[in-house]
Amino acid sequence: MNCVNTLQNFIELDVPDFINAITELGLNGSEVCIHASMKSFGADIKCGINGIINAFLEQKCTIMVPTFSDIYEARPVAKYMPANNGAGDYSYFLEKADTDIAPFDITSKEISTEDMGIFSQYVLNDEKSVRGNHPLNSFTALGDNAQKLVSGQTPKNVYAPLKQLCDNDGYVLLIGVGLDAATIIHFAEQSAGRTPFIRWAYGRERNVIPVSAGGCSKGFGHFNDVLSSYAKKITVAKSDWVCYKATAIVNVCQKHIENNPYITHCGNKYCDRCNDAVCGGPVLNNRFWD
Repeated sequence: MNCVNTLQNFIELDVPDFINAITELGLNGSEVCIHASMKSFGADIKCGINGIINAFLEQKCTIMVPTFSDIYEARPVAKYMPANNGAGDYSYFLEKADTDIAPFDITSKEISTEDMGIFSQYVLNDEKSVRGNHPLNSFTALGDNAQKLVSGQTPKNVYAPLKQLCDNDGYVLLIGVGLDAATIIHFAEQSAGRTPFIRWAYGRERNVIPVSAGGCSKGFGHFNDVLSSYAKKITVAKSDWVCYKATAIVNVCQKHIENNPYITHCGNKYCDRCNDAVCGGPVLNNRFWD
């Protein structure tokens, strides 16, 4: 059902405005994966970003955000460079400079803020947040069910938090961003039989380890029409909020990917990630993860 309500023309936004939005979308007491652009509001947020976070927590929501951290990426080694890996001839990755940063652990507060946004940064920096165990594509959760949501994430099982979100009948909320920000569609790709791409990070002994990761998401807007009947929408100031059941996104996108693999393609014929994703992703031997 497509529900449209408008809360607009605010000069200032405060906690009650966000509580009203959460209630309007029926998110009270739910687990919610949030992708947010703070610039989308076009208004002063009197309560600040922490006020928005607290509005969700006051409504007994557990919130989860992507907290990806490119800084932990390492150069690949030969045994972890499979075919069809969305990496072309690997020259881009092989030419990357080494970093002196310590290997990732779940207490890290490092985040690629420019890509993830400051809302995700604030959630990560909360002293009660719980971060998943993935050096490049972690998810971080905050709230009563935070530990349960992200504890299954590993370098191999990158989308475990999104599967858990589906199992718990949770939601995906896009705040001022489009479906190209919806990481859960990568989980739908995996559910449709695609193998996630392989990237690399340093293990505890400074050895290079393989990690599963997503691909190009620039074509995910192709799902707008097929998902429109599952969306609930409101506008807060100038920010468009679009909310979906997590299972609806996965089930609908999985079906369409299976029927038309090119639906996820960004349209750039030179995009190695899209071209290889359409073909099913990297080819891994049976002992790849041993």
